Amino acid sequence: MQKERRVSANGAEFRVLVDGPEDKPWLTCLHSLATRAELWDDQIAELTKTFRVLRIDARGHGRSEPVEGPYSFDQLTKDVVAIWDRLGIERSAVLGLSMGGMTAFGLALDHTSRVTRIVAADCRSDAPDFFKNMWADRQKILHEKGMEAIAEITIPTWLTEETRNTRPDRVERVRGMILETSREGYIGATEALRALNYKDRLSEIRCPTCLVVGAADGPHPTEMRSMAERIPGVRFIEIPAAAHLANVENPEAFNKTVCSFLSE
Repeated sequence: MQKERRVSANGAEFRVLVDGPEDKPWLTCLHSLATRAELWDDQIAELTKTFRVLRIDARGHGRSEPVEGPYSFDQLTKDVVAIWDRLGIERSAVLGLSMGGMTAFGLALDHTSRVTRIVAADCRSDAPDFFKNMWADRQKILHEKGMEAIAEITIPTWLTEETRNTRPDRVERVRGMILETSREGYIGATEALRALNYKDRLSEIRCPTCLVVGAADGPHPTEMRSMAERIPGVRFIEIPAAAHLANVENPEAFNKTVCSFLSE
């Protein structure tokens, strides 16, 4: 049975969802920029067969408090650890996508004793100039035109053309999550993305790690292959017929891949 809670942690108030049997080990699911805990709805039935699943609306996202930024990944990782402390979670596996995957890297690197294994999906680990400039442009668009304009720009990069043309329910689900993201959350989190700087430390990750990416996710398959070369013993898997939100577009393949790795 799902439990929804409000948790005060690390100077902010968060909405969290807990699913699954109390006697199972913990798995924490971390969503992307401009989504929320429900990003993982298509995974919960499978994940709760093996885990007690914690989903967090990230700082400034979903129904968590719309806190002013800028944010940092040090802060986002400490948010997760503070929530774990409030809920009595000593150790957890972590599944994150995009911003959530980047946060998973930070947890594996800086809070090693709390993390059993990680899956990082559709993400990168550094912020070259083109990446920093893209988020500066998005911030300008948000100020001038609002979250509706952000949704129009974002959806074509997150979902394949086939999904956009044939699965309007998926498109509207994603659009709804983007539109419900607070301006404070979007701007704060994009500042964290502009300062992303884990790539040179990936070789320090010691917990079991799986990198997952949608095969149609623009530059991410190539970038994540290069990241995989830096992480000892990593597993790397591409999800067919999927772009950035691989778990939304091809949940069957995503679930099979992720559940197999997490359950080992």
